[in-house]
Amino acid sequence: MSSSSELPDWPPATTPEQLRDLTSLARDYALSNSIVYRPLLSGSSSTASTFGGDFYTSVIHAPFSLYPSPIPTRLYERAQNVQKAYNALYACIACDFGFLEKVVGGNVAKVDEFQGELWKIAKAVRDEGIVQPMALGLCRSDYLMHQPLDKPGAPLELKQVEFNTISSSFGALGTKVAEMHNLLASSLRYPTSIISNHSHIPGNRALAALADGIAGAHLEYQKPFPYGRMECKVLFVVQDQERNAFDQRAIEWELMKQKAVRVVRQTFTQLASSARIAEDDRRTLLVQEEGSAEPTRISVVYFRAGYGPGDYPSSKEWETRLLLERSGAIKCPSVPLQLAGAKKVQQVLSELAVLKGLIQKHRPLQDFSHGTWLELEDTFIGLYPLDDSPLGQQGYELARSHPERFVLKPQREGGGNNVYRGDIPPFLDELEKKDKEGTLQGLKHREGYILMDLIRPPEGSRNYLVRAGDSEPRLGEVVSELGIYGTILYTDKGGQCDISSNAPAGHLLRTKGKESDEGGVAVGFSVIDSPLLVGESSKG
Repeated sequence: MSSSSELPDWPPATTPEQLRDLTSLARDYALSNSIVYRPLLSGSSSTASTFGGDFYTSVIHAPFSLYPSPIPTRLYERAQNVQKAYNALYACIACDFGFLEKVVGGNVAKVDEFQGELWKIAKAVRDEGIVQPMALGLCRSDYLMHQPLDKPGAPLELKQVEFNTISSSFGALGTKVAEMHNLLASSLRYPTSIISNHSHIPGNRALAALADGIAGAHLEYQKPFPYGRMECKVLFVVQDQERNAFDQRAIEWELMKQKAVRVVRQTFTQLASSARIAEDDRRTLLVQEEGSAEPTRISVVYFRAGYGPGDYPSSKEWETRLLLERSGAIKCPSVPLQLAGAKKVQQVLSELAVLKGLIQKHRPLQDFSHGTWLELEDTFIGLYPLDDSPLGQQGYELARSHPERFVLKPQREGGGNNVYRGDIPPFLDELEKKDKEGTLQGLKHREGYILMDLIRPPEGSRNYLVRAGDSEPRLGEVVSELGIYGTILYTDKGGQCDISSNAPAGHLLRTKGKESDEGGVAVGFSVIDSPLLVGESSKG
């Protein structure tokens, strides 16, 4: 039974026969509806030995939960309510070069090589003159339910894990898993009715909404041209040997079917030789497609790669990222918006005087009510820098004296990068050994990290997790992380943000075994889930 009275006993009782039937039906649905991955390359893990064969012609179903997972309706609604404010906040930060220079371009860029390279690109493009001031954000704000230790029996709270500004994935697969759960519920294949007057599985239009965001930017790019039309395509920048290609392909198909927008997919390696800016017009980014005689003009660059150091194994990839940023194509995200998604920015925003200052400075943020900002502030958890400021010294002392209460986070996306609990002090020891080498000229390596209070999910929540290769689903205690997508199209007008469109864009639920700290689906920790909303709406 869950430790929170807001959550029901879960999952429903299931006989072995019902479990086999339900699992078989769910697996068939997943394979029939492209809830799939490519298997790992041979030799890279035990998964590969189970699913041998050609990487490009074989698929396995993506991991998913057999049942949707209960979440209080009021928490889901709060996450939806604040998404537009979060979108606008990060867009304004991306336009505020002075703020980025102070928060990221200072110590963080000097102690974190990856952030430093991004900062160099942002500064170089600004110094030479920004050709394309418009940018697109397809963002996702991730949350956990939180049960405060000092408030036994109190209602669950919603606390933000992070705000993602680049390669916010699984919108398509999350949409399809929600459809699967709704089908299983409506077909009465679940052993008991899980839908009542006070619970339901919400619809999820993340796939359509993300495609709408890209299509909107594509149309904006075309407006300055005669009659508002210019033959061009959207560029998807993808990783080599991408296992999660079908989540990306679904957005591509949606763009083609619903919006008549065509897509080019290329890796940084391919773009190093195929991409160039037209000599007579810096607005024009051209990409040479294989088998095409003429280069293709690009309207929007959508990054599904480029969020971690592994995507830049040499200087060529960084040169390519600079070339794309210098061009007149609309970037999703621009480098400044990617920098805005750094964990250091999240930490600084939790200092409420900083948030208040940004609201006072940027006109679009003043369009949101005081109540919305209070709701947004309530999603903050305790965050500390690890610099020499008084707050940073407090964070360092807490990390040393009470590491069991914290997680240490670098400026990274993609999962698998954090340091938890008892591992924090020895990790700090290693950073301090590096400090003694003197390579940072007086700065400390730990300044590239933030310290975050551990969010404490309710105990006792369970579900069946279905993974390819397992003979049967695994029942265990789980933790669910709710992500809310948002799309925002905006223009940097001399440091002020002019917003063309801003909307929430569906949701993603990822569920993992409670024994796992990390939460990434692509790196093998989580499964794709959907929320079962329980309890009364806060809207009455």
